[in-house]
Amino acid sequence: MKLTIERERSWARPQAFAIALLLFTSAHSALGADAAAKPVRIGFLSPSEPPSSMNTVRHRLTELGYVEGKNAVSEFRYSHGKADRLPELAADLVRLKVDVIVAQTNAAAFAARDATRTIPIVVWASHGASDTGLVASLGRPGGNITGLESLAPELDAKRVELLKEVLPHLSRLGMVYNAEDRGSPLHVKWTGAAASALGVTTARLEVRRAEDYDAMLSSAAGKRLDGLLTFTDPLTFDQWNRVATFSLANRVATICEFKELVQAGCMLSYGPTFAEFSERVAKLVDRILKGAKPADLPMEQATRFELAVNLKTAKALGIMVPKAVLVRADHVID
Repeated sequence: MKLTIERERSWARPQAFAIALLLFTSAHSALGADAAAKPVRIGFLSPSEPPSSMNTVRHRLTELGYVEGKNAVSEFRYSHGKADRLPELAADLVRLKVDVIVAQTNAAAFAARDATRTIPIVVWASHGASDTGLVASLGRPGGNITGLESLAPELDAKRVELLKEVLPHLSRLGMVYNAEDRGSPLHVKWTGAAASALGVTTARLEVRRAEDYDAMLSSAAGKRLDGLLTFTDPLTFDQWNRVATFSLANRVATICEFKELVQAGCMLSYGPTFAEFSERVAKLVDRILKGAKPADLPMEQATRFELAVNLKTAKALGIMVPKAVLVRADHVID
């Protein structure tokens, strides 16, 4: 009997070990599967009302395989035009431990950078990223930030030339901009230089919040302006209709950066496309989620630029847009 018991024990020991090993391996595999299945968390930070551009980025990410509710979770934070809320919203995304933050424009990017120096930040359409100190340089951004540079200030020279082509008598140009935006001094610099070369003087029309528009437009009415150039940031974009109404009432030609504002009544626009911003930002997010470091990803520059013309607005202003401009236009609104 004793021998039988010993044999049973000698057989049981390796059998028990095999079972334990199997259980450990299964548990380890299950943990690995759970980790692999953990969805990535993507934060979206914008100073505007919920913008379609952020939804477009989300759509592009879906095309790249990040399915909402399956392997990805989106956290949207909008300040609804109140820039002073951006730091609080950025801090909220940091507390949620998002894997990456998509920041719309400079204001959101600076707020995100102040909130974290470790979570990757991808900027949707910065302007003057290196000149404003957002990144060390476009080629070597350093830190935890990369994204897309719109080249907006540099393109202001082209916009002044375009408006002068359509309006040969242009002699005084108003610049509408948010003085709180760190990229505005660059816009003023490039626009002023281009205007001076064409014999056009400029007038600064500053705003800092929506409540400033009445006083700013009242001031503009007394300057006998021929044209208005709006530098786009979330504030000026959201308040564009007030400028459009002023333009028609005072018969002042308008030129903007993006075709979306031409669709909203601006006479002319020349600039990059929202579609390109969203597409390329989504690809940068994808690369970062797959292991790339923002510091190793150069700030990309916009490559597609479009000219848009609103003939309905031009007609209301009594302006005949030259055929030479119309044949070059990518979008014409009749």
